[in-house]
Amino acid sequence: MTDHIATLKRVIESWHRSDVEGVLACLHEDVIWNNSGGIRAPIMGREAMRAALESMKGRITNNRWRLFDFAQAGDTVWMEGVDEFDSTDGIRVAIPYCGILEYEDGVIRHWREYFDGRLQEDQLAGKGVSPHVDAMLDRPTV
Repeated sequence: MTDHIATLKRVIESWHRSDVEGVLACLHEDVIWNNSGGIRAPIMGREAMRAALESMKGRITNNRWRLFDFAQAGDTVWMEGVDEFDSTDGIRVAIPYCGILEYEDGVIRHWREYFDGRLQEDQLAGKGVSPHVDAMLDRPTV
């Protein structure tokens, strides 16, 4: 069985370095990324993904994306983690999430993430990260 977790960890390591091309190397040419839990339309294709990542890269600093748990069955990976970073305005954002990755030919073909977008909106509006979200994030990473 292919170790898709290793590919996911390369994505995370690349993103920690703001290395968009490193992330894209782990994605299928026809990747579909549902990165908003259904709030917005999916990002479709590697070029659209490049544009989205470049835009995100320009708005965040101190990327602390991490995983708490994952499981792999065949070409599917389930993950639980937190997307945590500081905005370029100095606002801390911490969004707990779960995601599902489907792999094809050793790279990520379909990426679906599920989270409460209101948390991000509230945090970016200056309401801060709540103590109960911080409590969810106070656990070992993998």
